[in-house]
Amino acid sequence: MAIHRQCDGHTRRDCLRVGAIGAAGLSLGGFLRMSQAGMVQPSTNSKAAIFIELPGGPSHIDTFDPKPEGPAEIRGKFQSIPTKVAGVRFSEHLPKLAGINDRFSLLRGVSHSLGAHPLGQKFINTGNRPTPALEYPGYGSVAARQLTTMDDLPVYVAVPRASQGPGYLGVKYAPLATNETPRADRPFNVRGITLGGGITIGEIEKRKNLLDDLDKTFASIEKNNELLDGLDEFGQKAFQMITSR
Repeated sequence: MAIHRQCDGHTRRDCLRVGAIGAAGLSLGGFLRMSQAGMVQPSTNSKAAIFIELPGGPSHIDTFDPKPEGPAEIRGKFQSIPTKVAGVRFSEHLPKLAGINDRFSLLRGVSHSLGAHPLGQKFINTGNRPTPALEYPGYGSVAARQLTTMDDLPVYVAVPRASQGPGYLGVKYAPLATNETPRADRPFNVRGITLGGGITIGEIEKRKNLLDDLDKTFASIEKNNELLDGLDEFGQKAFQMITSR
């Protein structure tokens, strides 16, 4: 049987095993001690993740949690179908997802008590309960702060844009927003990282050298300016992407 790893290196089977015996006294601390002792699978080599956010949409009872055994006033109005995982049923309108349910983890216990969708959205996108005293960063910004990547590829890319910004981490860790969504009938272009108007790589490099000279001249004026530092980071990344071969 295939072993499907989570992004933290633990397998689905490990997590299910922990969940099954959690009532018997195994806590998260105990699980981490097991991991340290080599009793669970070692970490994976995964280097990237895709976070898909779908604001709005059909209800859980009409999709992944139809509650077929529930009373009529609670269960979904559609029929349920079996999935690849024994005992788990989806709505009849999700046959393809039901056929690969052994390849992803389904969380049915995620909820919040916040009284507005935007607040719940912030909670989901940051892992922190929203507070007016502090703007928390989204997951992608946290990853951009902690990880390194290739020179010509940003750590964090948002298609077309992210609903949660970098928060207190600053603009330096904001995503590269494409502001465009790929379409089947035309090439996908991102403004600012494609050449147009007959401009060549050589001309771009000359402009970059001029900008570097100006930066050195006015370095003392812009010292310790987080906004300028962030914009410089974006400019440098765009230059590396345009001139990469």
